[in-house]
Amino acid sequence: MPEAHVSGRIGLPIGDVWEFIKDMKNWAPCMPGYISFEEVDDTVSIWRLKGDVGLFQRAVSFTVTITEKVPPERIAFTLDAKADGITGGGMYRARPAGENETEMEFALELNGVGMARPVINALLAKTLPRDVQKLKDNLVDVLGGLERREA
Repeated sequence: MPEAHVSGRIGLPIGDVWEFIKDMKNWAPCMPGYISFEEVDDTVSIWRLKGDVGLFQRAVSFTVTITEKVPPERIAFTLDAKADGITGGGMYRARPAGENETEMEFALELNGVGMARPVINALLAKTLPRDVQKLKDNLVDVLGGLERREA
């Protein structure tokens, strides 16, 4: 199962980071290939993303279901793109790194299912680390903008 883990630090207290992170609609535009976000209810949303693997591009709709929310330090979720044969899960974790800093960690694992599993997993193994790093970088940039506004 292809997976990726990245971490980073932001110059904001953990409570301020949580105020942004706790709402998945804030994350969605930070995801590489973002097309749209639809909130179904408090725990389920549909993320439409454009996957990009060299010359191969395809729009994929993921059902994202929050399975755990522990303020202000953790969110776990599952991902399911049944029509495209992809399932998986991920998590966000944070811990204070001083009074006004937060250490953040992101992890995502995706797995192809069905007959196309080997091909899907080979593509995901190449793109997942890049995309999770970009998600983290985008979130740090957005949160950094919040940090500058508060200063």
